[in-house]
Amino acid sequence: MLETELKKYFNFSQFRAGQKEIVESIMAGRDVVALMPTGGGKSLCFQLPAILSGGISIVISPLIALMQDQVDGLVARGISATFINSSLSFDEIDQRLFEIKNGKTKIVYVAPERFANRQFQKLFAELEVFLLAVDEAHCVSQWGHDFRPDYLNVKEYIGLLAKRPIVAAFTATATPEVKDDIIERLALQSPDVFVRGFDRPNLKFFVRANLKKKERASEALRIAKSIKGSGIIYAITRKETEELAKFFKAQGISATAYHAGMAGDKREKIQNDFMENKFKVIVATIAFGMGVDKADIRFVIHVGMPGSPEGYYQEAGRAGRDGEQAFCILLHSKSDASLHNFFILTSKGEMKAQGKTWEDSQKVLSVKYAKLNKMKEYVGLETCRRLLLLEYFGDPAVKNHSGNCGGCDVCLNYKWDKSNVSESDRERRSAKQKVPRAPGEIFGTVLETVELYKQKYAPEAIAKIRSLGVSTIFNHLVQWYEAGGDFQIADFLSPEEELQISQAIEKVGSLEKLSPIKKELPAEISYEQIRMAIAKRRK
Repeated sequence: MLETELKKYFNFSQFRAGQKEIVESIMAGRDVVALMPTGGGKSLCFQLPAILSGGISIVISPLIALMQDQVDGLVARGISATFINSSLSFDEIDQRLFEIKNGKTKIVYVAPERFANRQFQKLFAELEVFLLAVDEAHCVSQWGHDFRPDYLNVKEYIGLLAKRPIVAAFTATATPEVKDDIIERLALQSPDVFVRGFDRPNLKFFVRANLKKKERASEALRIAKSIKGSGIIYAITRKETEELAKFFKAQGISATAYHAGMAGDKREKIQNDFMENKFKVIVATIAFGMGVDKADIRFVIHVGMPGSPEGYYQEAGRAGRDGEQAFCILLHSKSDASLHNFFILTSKGEMKAQGKTWEDSQKVLSVKYAKLNKMKEYVGLETCRRLLLLEYFGDPAVKNHSGNCGGCDVCLNYKWDKSNVSESDRERRSAKQKVPRAPGEIFGTVLETVELYKQKYAPEAIAKIRSLGVSTIFNHLVQWYEAGGDFQIADFLSPEEELQISQAIEKVGSLEKLSPIKKELPAEISYEQIRMAIAKRRK
């Protein structure tokens, strides 16, 4: 039954590990706490029950950009969803509230601070809410790495509703202590607790320790150049994000900084450009949670050690959400721990100013120091790095772990001093390792795009559904076409445009690079159309 609905609404033939049990618990009317990693598919666990229910569901999320992405993905699937947050005008909010009141909306995403609004409280107190899903639920806990006071209002808000809904809390980064705090602070009623899927085998974990600042920047550049596709580089300070982005651009890498000090419209434009692969690299601050829901990030490099395993795993987990291989690389310096010690001491003064008692402050400080020490341990490990992370998050898979994951630098016996091979050497090695594929075979992420295209979804809708750029979707379809697929290029490339591209190709005299061809064409002809025309020529 559930598999049928999964296929109908999400085009998946089967659930990922742990998803079905969570969905079944919610459908049975039970509260839930689900600890799943970034990229583990937790959003489906509350979206599917919400779709199948007869009422309205509310999703609490602190990240405005992620709200937009998830709502766009649902709407592209034909599901009535909306969001309400500070990015909207008063008129837009009024219109959305009107549609919610009149039963035109199935799923509503809201920011936690919205609960302070009396108009909002009054409307939802009158509605029969089926499910209240709290995403990023670790934000409710003072022991979490990203505590947000607005989340404390959620418990009070639940009490305002005419009928208590099912409450489901989801997080990618909660220790057992934080899990218990979530249950208490959200007043969950005998919840089913799921700890699932923290092990993501497609992610490869590497650490290089004790680098100097200039060495670290150069190493991050070398790694970014050596990996095909886009990535995120996290730095500890805003100043460092700006410096690194400038350094990368000077070395011919399309990069930009991204941090909380920028205006909202500028951050939004950067996010959209990154989704469409206009930047290879985004350089962001560790402290600022990026709301970029991009599934095909191939690497996450930390130029600086995060202050907690929760922060590290959440940020590193943004890589490889499409299930393809991706790299999570931490470049460490001896000064990193000193900087985090300074941040912890600063927080001591902040807690005093907030009126916390000495005893409460000491409890928080001891937790922060313990998390920092665990990150130091991770950096200095001579045993499996993945195993440490799984143990830290209490993943049941630990009991079946052999001690060698085959996917971290320790288990692979990787030697950094041998890593600076030339690009041609690397390509030759990669070519030897490739498994031959039969002509016409399409695998992995491309196949998922093809299946949606066959169901008559437009490329723009597929991009929303799959959290990928539209340009990436077109590239997938061209690959399929070249392998013998029935991609209808004529729907996106007119005979006149094809002729113009052919003339430009003849003038340039080479297909090696697309940019010289693009320069010969009108601005409205895209790179994707050039690739389509070339694919037709080759076929």
